[in-house]
Amino acid sequence: MNYSVEQRHAIMHVDGPCMVIAGPGSGKTTVITERTKYLIESAGVSPAEILVITFTKAAASEMEQRFKKLTGVHDYPVRFGTFHSIYYWIIKTAYNLNNQSVISGEEKIKMIDKILTEMSLVYENKDEVISSIISQISIVKCDMLDIDYYYSKDMPENEFRQIYRRFNKEMLRFGKIDFDDMMVMCYELLNKRPDILNRCRDIFKYIMIDEFQDSNKIQYEIFKLLAKPRENVFIVGDDDQSVYGFRGARPEIMLRFEKDFKNTKRLYLVENYRCDRIITELSSKLIAGNNKRFDKKLVSRSKNAGEFKLIKTEDNSEEYEKIIAMVRKHFNDGIPYEKQAVLYRTNIEPRHLVYKLNQYNIPYTVSDTLPNIFEHFIVQGVLDYMRFALGERSRALFLKIMNKPSRYISRDILKEDIIDFDALRYRVRDKEYVVERIDKLYSDLKLISRMRPYPALNFIRNAVGYDDYIKDYSEYRQIDEDELYEVLDEFAAMIADFKSFEEMFDFIEDYSQILRKQQTKDKKRKGLRLITMHSSKGLEFDVVYIMNVVDGYIPYRKAKLDSEIEEERRMLYVAMTRARHELYIFSPENISGKHKNISPFIKFINKK
Repeated sequence: MNYSVEQRHAIMHVDGPCMVIAGPGSGKTTVITERTKYLIESAGVSPAEILVITFTKAAASEMEQRFKKLTGVHDYPVRFGTFHSIYYWIIKTAYNLNNQSVISGEEKIKMIDKILTEMSLVYENKDEVISSIISQISIVKCDMLDIDYYYSKDMPENEFRQIYRRFNKEMLRFGKIDFDDMMVMCYELLNKRPDILNRCRDIFKYIMIDEFQDSNKIQYEIFKLLAKPRENVFIVGDDDQSVYGFRGARPEIMLRFEKDFKNTKRLYLVENYRCDRIITELSSKLIAGNNKRFDKKLVSRSKNAGEFKLIKTEDNSEEYEKIIAMVRKHFNDGIPYEKQAVLYRTNIEPRHLVYKLNQYNIPYTVSDTLPNIFEHFIVQGVLDYMRFALGERSRALFLKIMNKPSRYISRDILKEDIIDFDALRYRVRDKEYVVERIDKLYSDLKLISRMRPYPALNFIRNAVGYDDYIKDYSEYRQIDEDELYEVLDEFAAMIADFKSFEEMFDFIEDYSQILRKQQTKDKKRKGLRLITMHSSKGLEFDVVYIMNVVDGYIPYRKAKLDSEIEEERRMLYVAMTRARHELYIFSPENISGKHKNISPFIKFINKK
């Protein structure tokens, strides 16, 4: 195989630190496997002394298989693994651990749920809250933060700190550890036990890390301990593709590598073997807008110019129709569905597109779980109002609506299983203001029952006061109320044309059934790929369509700091460089009835 000069330099590097900055499609996996072979067969390094670290089990397995294919009949005992698997291997002997010691995801959720119950913390969206808590616990550990100085992003800091401490006590009580604890324990062990550290250094004399830009602080600190004093380290990554900030990954780690390893050889793999020329050029223009990065410019090795189009649409409906029409045309022109992909910033965006794909009978696969908007707690609250207005009078349903917004109705007055408004009025007759609110609720429900779904939703939000409830709930949770309002806006857009509640509920059932089938689909099924930008990293397709490239989506509206905006730009860069030959960026002027401006990132792509 013909290698570029830089690839050859990387493959033939033996001793001392080396940093390979490898752009998209530049053949980094080939470089790692070829260098591993070179170390063994040309430099005389024992294969048992080589450690290759990747970020996922799948990537480690693929790397190992490619290496074995490359080396043929030789069964070299090179160790391939993830950070977690290697660090767990180090600690499990020292602490007499076994696989039963590692807490499962389900056990962790139950533990957090139990803690919330014990603390009398009640949340409407409990699943979402638990997921956020688990993510933040991970950040605290991976960033090696002092919990006393950590400020939660979506709950009072003292509340989160108490949950964090209780969680750690429960883990200790049951003798459990999680993946983050593995790294914390490994770091502490290697600092306390120089004998174990030196033994590990003797075993792993040559260390290679793939996707280095995804490292978090504690992973890097352990890596530094293992690498000294030999410093035979070889890292491959691309700071421009660092998009896992929510997991603690920081591009600054790669940017400061040369300060920690003084004599580092820096190599660039800038020849893009994946993308056609125009895609390479435009993505390079985009990422050049970031300030904190290694200065580089990819060069396409493709002989084809490729195709790029920025497509503006009036709204999401037109966006979906155009995407579907183009997908079908490409399929008819000989490009299989599975070689085409629709990319988006968040996993909620393609919800209605999925429904459209089913209508057109286009096979598709969704890489990330697709939340059902009709199961969102904010939408459920509206549907509860509608069901009650339509005649369902159960006590359980009334409990869900009676204080959204607060009407100061006590659950103690609900004596029967079926609600009787006359009985409620009688039981609060000494509280005139509560009687008035019960009367208004009764009157509102009668009005709702006579409306179509769309005006009923607006009436519930504004006249009944559901938006006020959202505002109060958001303040309590310390979250952005606009995020919840947007869910209702999307819900409104989906039900705008229904003439009756019956029609709306039939649609909800059909839609929910489609999603249920999608979640239980055959994993080997082929079709159009629907993928978040995060999950698209490492993949490539002949044709890529990027949805909703508008301000507030990309960059995401929660991104406020310069570092967050730069990560959002990297996200779009990753998405663009998934395309081999054709790239289409869509920018709707309206989403869920709200005007949207084109993403500010587009000006970097369009500039001459």
